[in-house]
Amino acid sequence: MRSIYQLLYRLLYNELAWGYDAVSWAVSLGRWDSWRRAALPFVRGNRILEVGFGTGALLPALQDETRRVVGIEPSAAMQRITSARLRRQANPVPRVQGTAQHLPFADAAFDTIVSAFPAPYILDPCTHREFARCLRPGGRTVIVELVLAGSGLLLKLLYRLVFPSTPDTFQRLDEAAHTAGLSSEEHVVGDGSVRPLVIVAEKKAAG
Repeated sequence: MRSIYQLLYRLLYNELAWGYDAVSWAVSLGRWDSWRRAALPFVRGNRILEVGFGTGALLPALQDETRRVVGIEPSAAMQRITSARLRRQANPVPRVQGTAQHLPFADAAFDTIVSAFPAPYILDPCTHREFARCLRPGGRTVIVELVLAGSGLLLKLLYRLVFPSTPDTFQRLDEAAHTAGLSSEEHVVGDGSVRPLVIVAEKKAAG
């Protein structure tokens, strides 16, 4: 089952990237965008990086008159879709193609790093070391995942099919952040049987 999921995931980020938004809307019953936007109240500062921006739907929401937003995404297909989206909106956002494990940015470049529904790179300790390097002292990462709040057997089965995280996923994520020197806390937000889990991991402030 996991190998099938990994294949579908690869296709959605590459050959079938054109269908990513429709699939996300369908599996979330139309709540994907609101789940993704759960990150916004936790964003701090004016220098923001979104890692793994996918089809680019969150990038414009991260911007305001004072914020400088940058995005990074490894998929060329997702980059093309995002470029078309932002052109239609006349809302340019600087973007680069690259991976979370090797961020092409200077030390202490960002106040907040955002990653909504990240790929398995989020469990790689290298990712969190790069996050810590690129955050200013007192900066934070904001990671959006999902947790199951309902208790029905059918609901649990459907959740595991669509979001097949392992029981130790969140523990591994917390350990990777802690090893990188980031202290994390979790916030379950919203309502419904499936809810956003916002994980905020902060870098120690200077002094």
